[in-house]
Parts: sequence; C-alpha cells; structure tokens
Amino acid sequence: MMIEFSILPVSEDTHLGKYIAAAVKIAHESGMDYRLTPMGTIIIGEWEPAMAVIRQCHEAVRQISDRVMTRIKVDDAKDGARLPEEKVKAVESLLGFQVKK
Repeated sequence: MMIEFSILPVSEDTHLGKYIAAAVKIAHESGMDYRLTPMGTIIIGEWEPAMAVIRQCHEAVRQISDRVMTRIKVDDAKDGARLPEEKVKAVESLLGFQVKK
C-alpha cells in the first residue's frame, strides 16, 4: 500500500519548511519506507502503521500551527504495492523515454 499525504498549516506564515521538516522527521524516525516529494510525502507500508505515522505528523504540525489541513490519498493494489519508482518506470517504458525528475 502506498499512501501520499500532505499537511497544510493554515496561517499567515508563507514558509512551510519548518512544518514539512517536523512531519518528515517523524516519517523518517518511524522506520517506514517513505519518499518526500515537492507536493507531499509518500509512505509505503500497511494501513495501521502508516496511518499512525500520518497522525503523528499531523499532530506535530498542529502543535506549531493554529490550524492544520491534512490530505491523504491511498493506493491499495490487490497484487501488492509497487514502489513509486517502479510505477514511473512502467510509464517511461510505454513512452519510450525518461520523464523529467
């Protein structure tokens, strides 16, 4: 299972780095497989542990922001989870070229 999430603090602060760093530190320390992207974070793993990490990330950002909105997208394939890089390679194979990264 692959779960992408993004946490948006609702405040007047236009610099999000400190909020992102707080969440990514939790994802990293969880030991779960994760990827930081420019638009969110992807966690690869089972439902319960992944959602527990996402909740911890949400709560950490909530502690330093007055309001927080968290968006979650779940990719749950019957044939098992593929890594994000494998999904990109499959599309590149169909295209016949490497996409920009």
